[in-house]
Amino acid sequence: MARKRKSGDGTVRLRKDGRREGRVVIGYDDNGYPQTKNVLAKTKNECLEKLHTLKESCGGMKSTELRPEMPFGDWLTYWYENHSKPKLRPTTQANYESRIRLHIVPEIGKIPLNKLTQNDLQQFYARLKKAGRL
Repeated sequence: MARKRKSGDGTVRLRKDGRREGRVVIGYDDNGYPQTKNVLAKTKNECLEKLHTLKESCGGMKSTELRPEMPFGDWLTYWYENHSKPKLRPTTQANYESRIRLHIVPEIGKIPLNKLTQNDLQQFYARLKKAGRL
């Protein structure tokens, strides 16, 4: 069975012409689609080396605004403003903003992203379901 590489290491594949192609995600565009770069080499080891140098040279492209220890509420606000809001109609924007401000941020907004678990979310959903609409 093949060994799985770590997330973010990129992929290496054999092309029809016999060369190896290495591809790595270097960032994401405004719509959330991945931006990739690729390298070509004759051997797999050579391709892995080129891929490693490509990752090092493009390493500074990650967003400094997003950190694993940032609170979920801050991340949600960043995601909503930059990725979701531009695609929504004004009434949907107002609805989402009120739900985020009144329900999500007060309940689970202070939990750091790296500490947020599935159990936290399930408890949050259970509290919403139990409280229901008045």
